[in-house]
Amino acid sequence: MNKIFKKMGLTLACVLMVTGSAFAAYPERPITMIVPFGAGGSNDLPARVLAGLMEKKLGQPIVIQNVVGAGGTQGTTQIAQAKPDGYTIGFDPTGALCLQPHMKKLPYGVDSFQFIGMATQQPVVLMTSKKASWKNLEEMVEIVKKAPGKYRVGISGVGNMSHVPVIALAKHYGLQFRYVPYRSTPEIMKEIAADRLQFHADMPVALSQYDVYGLIQFSDKKVDNLPMPNSADIGLNKNFIMWQACIAPKGIPTDILKILVDTMREVVNSKEYADAIHRLSMNVWWMEPDEAQKFYEKEFVSYGEALKDAIGK
Repeated sequence: MNKIFKKMGLTLACVLMVTGSAFAAYPERPITMIVPFGAGGSNDLPARVLAGLMEKKLGQPIVIQNVVGAGGTQGTTQIAQAKPDGYTIGFDPTGALCLQPHMKKLPYGVDSFQFIGMATQQPVVLMTSKKASWKNLEEMVEIVKKAPGKYRVGISGVGNMSHVPVIALAKHYGLQFRYVPYRSTPEIMKEIAADRLQFHADMPVALSQYDVYGLIQFSDKKVDNLPMPNSADIGLNKNFIMWQACIAPKGIPTDILKILVDTMREVVNSKEYADAIHRLSMNVWWMEPDEAQKFYEKEFVSYGEALKDAIGK
């Protein structure tokens, strides 16, 4: 009889262990947030702000994993192919999601992700060294026109947001630049400081990080803290707005998604987050998952058309 009770007790203990594991509260271990660009860059910094505030509310660390390469597509591919269990999420920008899939065949597209929410929004800015021989956009255009192919633009990937806006500007003015690919913004800025490059298009946060200044913001609406011309000022009918979203692989369980969405919503709408994002010269931009997905689908088409207009892809 004792043996029977012992077996029953052991069986019950196993059932309780399995049940407890199955219904353990999410998250019960650290979460990985993939950033598809290098540490210290304009995609990495806001991701760290978001992760740092979300982990306080979730009670588990959110570990940033920088996956560098191929214009952000390597890291974005890893997000798409990750197990949809809520323990791998991503912080992804416009270029890797909306431009790169039109450039080459990739293992992800508009149906590959579940949006958790939008985090930031800001115009792309063309920047140059403070030591450059020009002091504004008009002077730059005049000098570059006289030396076709002489001046170099550092890009973080062919056909991404560091590349396509500059092509649009060059076509508008009839300029000829040389485009040189690099793996990250910090690498590009070192080359600009050494005068091996003259230009780079990036998010406004780079203006406060490096010895550069902005020539133009690629938006039809000016941002107050960016004292430079915008697209509308020069008659360039092009908007290149860089947004960043928190995403997960498709198929993430509904209950886990809700926890992530509720947490992110609270953080993005907090004063602490807003203050940190504004210090990076970025704009806070919350958008609910369903709305974000629909917006993404429209942007995907729009940027495909912009890419075709710029480089014929």
